[in-house]
Amino acid sequence: MTVLDRHAPAPTRRMSTRRRAASAAWRRAFLTPLLVVLAATTVLPLLYMLALSLGPRQGQLTVGAPQGLHNYRDLLTSTAVWHALGLAVVFLVGALVVELVLGLTAALLLDRLLPGNPVVRTLLLWPAVLPPIAVALVFKYLLQGDVGLVSYYLAQVGVDQAWLTEPVSALAVIVAIDVWQYTPFVILLALTALTAVPDEVREAAALDGAGPVAVARRVVLPMIKPAVIAIAMLRFIDAIQVFPTIYALTRGGPGTSTQLLTYFNYQAFFGQLQFGYGAAIAVLVVAFTIVCVMLLLAWQRRAEAS
Repeated sequence: MTVLDRHAPAPTRRMSTRRRAASAAWRRAFLTPLLVVLAATTVLPLLYMLALSLGPRQGQLTVGAPQGLHNYRDLLTSTAVWHALGLAVVFLVGALVVELVLGLTAALLLDRLLPGNPVVRTLLLWPAVLPPIAVALVFKYLLQGDVGLVSYYLAQVGVDQAWLTEPVSALAVIVAIDVWQYTPFVILLALTALTAVPDEVREAAALDGAGPVAVARRVVLPMIKPAVIAIAMLRFIDAIQVFPTIYALTRGGPGTSTQLLTYFNYQAFFGQLQFGYGAAIAVLVVAFTIVCVMLLLAWQRRAEAS
């Protein structure tokens, strides 16, 4: 109760209390559907996967009595799981670093040359809204063996590369597809972040003798660093779920060279029907994602405080 409420007449205080109670009731009424949806789509599936991971390695999809942590012991001692996790880290680092470098560079150039151009922003959005499986199928047609369009014309100039049948090039193709599809999205988000940089700051740096590169590196980028970290976090959350591209392009091959953690999880769960083991891998993916996101959030807080 505020000072004004204490000195107000009793009927006025009762009316103020009723208003606060009504406001709290309305807030609960609006929040309840959101909390129900959140529990149904996030909390309950996670609890189900956790309970399933404590059951038998290969069994039913129904949850029974917990049988211990044997699925997690098998997971942590499996070289295949660590190999899949290592491939996921290589993919994430490669894709995110290239996308951020290209995206920030292109955003700085566009902000300088074509500031606020709505046509450019519209064109930047369309690759990100394409279905990943459709993009993968187009690239598969372009790169497949001797009949692919790109492979055929490269072979005419003496470059004979089996893009999808060699381990290194197959993983590189998956990284390149992700870069092609989502770098424009990074550019769009970076352009939005650049609108928060006052023109006066850039003009003052230019008057001090700093060139365009120095202004971008020493003034602009430090100011939008928290936004850049947020962009990296959004792309990380999306990229860790990469699956349609691998499924349409390589099916985890050649061998296991593109069997990233999410595809390895799919193979264990749906390919080998190891439901308990697959659930344990899914819990590992969630835990890995949460840890990385928390690290990025801590980095963002430090950047905002500096």
